[in-house]
Amino acid sequence: MHTPLSPSAPPGQTADADRLSDLLPLGDWYRHHSLRSFPVLLFLALICVPSIALYIVGSSATTTTFDAAAWIFAAYFAVAWLLLLGVIIRPMHVTRLMLLLVTVFALLTEVPLAVALETSLHATNASLLPSIVTIGLPEEIAKALPVLVVALIYRGQRGLTPRDYLFIGAVSGLVFGAGEVVRYFTVNGVEEFYQTVQGAIPSIVHLIQSGHAPSTSIFAALIGPVLYFILNFVWRFVTDPISHACWAGLTGYFIGLAVTGKYRWYQVAWIGVVVAAILHGFNDWTRINGQLTWILVTLVSGILFLGYAKVGSRQDLRRGEPDLPEFMLPHQAQLPQRAQPGHAAALPPHAQAPREPARESAGSRRGRPWWEH
Repeated sequence: MHTPLSPSAPPGQTADADRLSDLLPLGDWYRHHSLRSFPVLLFLALICVPSIALYIVGSSATTTTFDAAAWIFAAYFAVAWLLLLGVIIRPMHVTRLMLLLVTVFALLTEVPLAVALETSLHATNASLLPSIVTIGLPEEIAKALPVLVVALIYRGQRGLTPRDYLFIGAVSGLVFGAGEVVRYFTVNGVEEFYQTVQGAIPSIVHLIQSGHAPSTSIFAALIGPVLYFILNFVWRFVTDPISHACWAGLTGYFIGLAVTGKYRWYQVAWIGVVVAAILHGFNDWTRINGQLTWILVTLVSGILFLGYAKVGSRQDLRRGEPDLPEFMLPHQAQLPQRAQPGHAAALPPHAQAPREPARESAGSRRGRPWWEH
């Protein structure tokens, strides 16, 4: 049985044009607002970053190109985590200007302040309490400062919630983690690698004197340390930003509870810093770092972060809001400002108020975004 043609079927030429548009819809790509959205632009930048970094390093790496490549790769993984966190947390009131403010302030202050505090406290991770007090606490305080700056600037001007401040704290942590791994890689890493090579020279000489070829001797003496160096520092680029984001996000959440006025500052603002410093101290403690229990510390950090991000406080529970946060929406697709309490929303006479999304039946997952499944 054939389906009858619609009386409004396009002419043959229009149909051919539609088929061509299906194969190469350049006009639709250009006009579609989502292709100019923040996540899409970041995605396009991310897929080009490795090529850019390797091009900068080139065939003759120098100290300058080495440092530049380290910053590019650190920023690469930090931005990748930012995209994922933005989808998971959905901070509805965080704008791109806020992200820029947090990023710039964090880059200028966090690592220098943390290094100064740790130096004055003679930082050590040999035992648990010093690891918490001399490493965890200074770094978490440094990461809290950009969140406090946003709180002071935007307090009373926008409807920021604790969950929004959690995201701002996570961004501060991403920036700190990127800066820290660059410092490890370009300063500590190079010095450690030089000492490793120096220490391997006697073994290389001994192997050569025993009749082994020079190339075989160098490979045998350095392959283990070089592999350790590569794996250790490459993984730092991936893990450092997100670990610091989880801890700083806890700090940001409790600062958000204080800023929103439900609690006094002295009641809750310090809780996030203390919890984050304890988790951070456990993470860096030599008895745990690199051991099986280290995974447990990371897991607890992630669970706490996601718990506050997905549930948060009762003030964070929202209905009828878009699935993407404001900073991820294209400019022309952003929602109009909400009407102030006590004032009717300014809608055109012919416009209808948006309907609240229908509640899904129990156990049904249809209509829910994939990150809530």
